[in-house]
Amino acid sequence: MTGKGPVLPAFARSAGRRLFDLAVVMLSVATVVFVLLRVVPGDPVLILGGLDVLDREVIARARESMGLDRPVAEQYAVWLGNMLRGDLGLSLRSGIPVTELVGRALPPTLQLGAMALLIGVAISVPLGVAAARRAGSPADMGITTFAILGISTPPFVIALGLIYLFAVHLRLLPVAGYVAFADDPLGNLRTMAMPALTLGLVTAGVLVRIMRRSVIDELGEDYVRSARAKGVSETRVVYRHAARNAAIPYVTILGIEAGVLLSGAIITETIFAIPGLGRLMIDNINQRDYPVVQGAVLVVALIYVLINAGVDGLYRILDPRVRAGEGQ
Repeated sequence: MTGKGPVLPAFARSAGRRLFDLAVVMLSVATVVFVLLRVVPGDPVLILGGLDVLDREVIARARESMGLDRPVAEQYAVWLGNMLRGDLGLSLRSGIPVTELVGRALPPTLQLGAMALLIGVAISVPLGVAAARRAGSPADMGITTFAILGISTPPFVIALGLIYLFAVHLRLLPVAGYVAFADDPLGNLRTMAMPALTLGLVTAGVLVRIMRRSVIDELGEDYVRSARAKGVSETRVVYRHAARNAAIPYVTILGIEAGVLLSGAIITETIFAIPGLGRLMIDNINQRDYPVVQGAVLVVALIYVLINAGVDGLYRILDPRVRAGEGQ
């Protein structure tokens, strides 16, 4: 009992801190987005109306119906109160609830991010370990060059290269468009292949370097030399010991990259005409549709925070010292 007693209170304190941090982050994001959208030049009424000849009475009635005639502080208070109740408002352009619009756009973005992350991990782990085992060799230099190219090449350049190769030259994949997985699983994978590979190659470039550096550091530790002195095979030493411990910093960057994929998806979704959150935000930023942009950004921020919480959970699995620290 004495060993388990302090663990639950410590876990409760940790969970409480995370919930508090989540509330602070979401409130900060909500405030910043609300303010930034209103300092950007452009009147939603005039942009949505598309006419320069609207008389003042029409404009006034439109602003009143949208709630834009109220003081900014009152608009913020009303919106924040509605948000706390789960109501993100209605689109100024279409009148459709923001939760419905975000709900439609969320699945393509999550699928794109998940596929890109899987591609990045599948490429980076074997290449990073291979480069670390052959540090300084031509193979290491080749893998490092690949990683640098992945990091430094803009996603839209990779996207255009993939379109030329797979869509124009080989005619294997469609240039753009989206098919829901429920409607046509194979068609969905064909339309998502190039966007996911675009983001996956960028992610792989970052993760390869992290895995390579982490494994090299672990291979120089005393426990690795001891394992080798005991006759443990090199493959077991690398993959069972060094790579496992190297996964801790790797998981940290993996969590960050998972969040970056959400922002990187904006350009990629636009290029490949995927109706995800990125494209939803771009379209409605241009139209100054405040509620839609605010709702989409809040969802992205929430996903990012949840990803960080997931990374913390993986720490407890990979590093027993974190679990031990909670019991102290």
